[in-house]
Amino acid sequence: MQEAWISLFPWREKVHCTWDTKRQTCISKFQKGYSKSFMNSDVYTTPYFTLQHLLRDIAKCLGTKNWAGKKIDDACKKVEINPHQLASLKSELIHAPLSKYVNVYFADHVLREYERVESMYMALIEGMPLDGVQASKAREIISKYFMTFAIAELCRDMLDGMRLTPSCVAERRQPLMPLAIASISDGAEWQKFYQDATPVQKERIRVWSLGRDIPDPDSIASMGEPWEEGNSWGTYKARLITARIWDYYFSQNDGVHLDLLTEFSPEGCWNEMVRSLGALLTEGTEHYCSTTNLALGLFDLLRLRKPKQANDKEHCLELLTQLDAEQQRLDKDNETTYYYHWMKARYHLHAGELLLAISCYKLAFELVLYRQGENAGKIITEAITASCRCAKPDKKFINRLRRMAVLFKLDLLPPEHSNDAFKAKVQEIEQWEIAAFSQYFNAMFPNESFFPNSVYPADPHENNGIWMVDETAHVLDLTRPNKSFSVGMVGGLVKKMPQLVYFSMQDDFDAVARLLEAGADVNKLSSSNESAILMAVQAMQINLAPLNSLDDRLFKLICEKTHRKSILDSLSSKQKLSPLGCAVQTGRVDIVKKVLEMGATTDRRHDTIGETPLFTAIGMIAHHTRPKLNEMHWDAMKFSDMNLQSVRAHSAGLMPFELDQLKKVIMDQMNDPSFRLGLDATKNYVRENIARYSTADGFREIAKLLIEHGADVNAKHDTAMHGYTPFMLAVELDEGKLVEAMLKSQRHKPNLSDTCVETQRGQRINISQLIINWSSYKVHSVLAEYEQ
Repeated sequence: MQEAWISLFPWREKVHCTWDTKRQTCISKFQKGYSKSFMNSDVYTTPYFTLQHLLRDIAKCLGTKNWAGKKIDDACKKVEINPHQLASLKSELIHAPLSKYVNVYFADHVLREYERVESMYMALIEGMPLDGVQASKAREIISKYFMTFAIAELCRDMLDGMRLTPSCVAERRQPLMPLAIASISDGAEWQKFYQDATPVQKERIRVWSLGRDIPDPDSIASMGEPWEEGNSWGTYKARLITARIWDYYFSQNDGVHLDLLTEFSPEGCWNEMVRSLGALLTEGTEHYCSTTNLALGLFDLLRLRKPKQANDKEHCLELLTQLDAEQQRLDKDNETTYYYHWMKARYHLHAGELLLAISCYKLAFELVLYRQGENAGKIITEAITASCRCAKPDKKFINRLRRMAVLFKLDLLPPEHSNDAFKAKVQEIEQWEIAAFSQYFNAMFPNESFFPNSVYPADPHENNGIWMVDETAHVLDLTRPNKSFSVGMVGGLVKKMPQLVYFSMQDDFDAVARLLEAGADVNKLSSSNESAILMAVQAMQINLAPLNSLDDRLFKLICEKTHRKSILDSLSSKQKLSPLGCAVQTGRVDIVKKVLEMGATTDRRHDTIGETPLFTAIGMIAHHTRPKLNEMHWDAMKFSDMNLQSVRAHSAGLMPFELDQLKKVIMDQMNDPSFRLGLDATKNYVRENIARYSTADGFREIAKLLIEHGADVNAKHDTAMHGYTPFMLAVELDEGKLVEAMLKSQRHKPNLSDTCVETQRGQRINISQLIINWSSYKVHSVLAEYEQ
């Protein structure tokens, strides 16, 4: 037997299990008796339960399922889920209720622990294939061992505060609630509360102390006082909620799962689960042994990027026919059939039959989810790339693939502000991204890997890459003022641009004036969602490299025309530029004022990270007051999702689109002295221009103007801090006058009790801590005077 280490406890000892990785055999004893109340479903045929199932079961233990009951039940009826929806459900079922019942710090803790357990579950899916395993048997093991492990892990830290461990609680063979009450009964605040408690409250506590009832979280929250800084009620209620989680779960299975903790410990439960699943995998391998050589033969012939020989196509077809026959005979429950469809998809693709390949990828995708994690990732990546190569890509299927790719950490989902509120139908993948994936097709499925004499699919989206503009190629046409040009040279990005947008981009005042006089419509967008007003504003933007003219004549000319709100609020493709967001970055309060007067939405988020204009304005102050800090921030965030999104959007197709490759290229660039030299020169150029053409006071005036127009000073942003607001940024920069303006706002007063989360340590920080951390003495004085 070969020993293997399953390193899924990086913060503790590695969990040791033993199995033969070559033959995928494992020694295990099956434990009988599992709870049908947990992770049980009649809907699915997948051996692993979905992430939404895991969330629902934890919500039941917390007693919070009713906070989003229909939503989570509906989500559990499907295998796939939008990651934004899953994140929202976590907030609704864990964070929001626990913030109410206890406090935000306990809510942070439980959500963080849940996501740690969730990530371990995903690592299990990735590392333990269940090809050929009967779904019901796998679910039985996972329901039994994993949920026991998960509950123990969720409660572990709180148990530690009570000087208990999961195993010692299990050995006592009694509910946790009496122990939790005993752990707080000596507290002065608890004793005072109990002394003054009503008879109903005392009776309730007596019943809980006997372990005769599992309290609902509302009853726990009603005990004593609400949590405040300095009192102990947060600790008291957190312990009672923890006891409720434990008792609810272990009361559902007649003590069977409690026996597991007594016998194995939480880590032992994990090991037993791995061994038991490995034994099922061995059984499945033996059951489908007649398909092994066929499957391996197909995989070798259809290996990606491998050149094909003259008879390979015929040989593949023979193997596929034989494998199909064996699957029909052996696989009645789709336990391995995904593999047949996957290989059939590769066969059709390398034969130049793209649409047939995609139909097979759909079947493979649907059957591989929550069965074989590693192969699911490969199928998803191949299917997205192949689908985007079509002239008319199936966006619905691509979005399904992408959601699961994001869920399994294979890709980034566009931020929610990318979705245009004025479009009736929301699509998550944009045309430029389709073009980028289509371009990646050449690397994943090169021409030489196709079967001889097969037709290689041409790229129907050859408008990705560097945008090279020949300024002599287009002539003003006043007879058709709304005529569009195809702008861009062959081999690079090509955009459809209305004449007015094109000549605005060129900063050609005379051409724009003549077009407007001829009746050109300012409410027309390019194929990249750019407007004439956006181009006119960008002419004055001071943080571009290279700079534009900084001339405001074009802007003044165009803004005389009436603009639809949808145009003023439109976001460009890729970079998500908006007229108001760019206006802020001119450093000119008169330009921002005019765009607002034209009807732009004050809080319309822009840029790839989704900043509000107010957040942008305050951030620009830092370029004047703390330039080095601004640079350190971006260097620390270079591998964040936020920055990777930005690199994708700004790279003009020169960087790989696939996530792992993109990270590798960024790392290589950071280690390249020549690249660093060029990057530093660009940063210095931008920094010098900001200092030359703007002032900190100018940006302060812009921020005050936005506040007067109702900008939300509490709008949340996920940067280096999660949930960072314009108010917090003003506190960090010690902008006392801005904080004064926020306190006087008629629309949005600063939330003085608000908090954010420092992402690296997961630590929640309040306003007082921000003031201390950044030595914000001016803000401290302003807030002290305000509170008096």
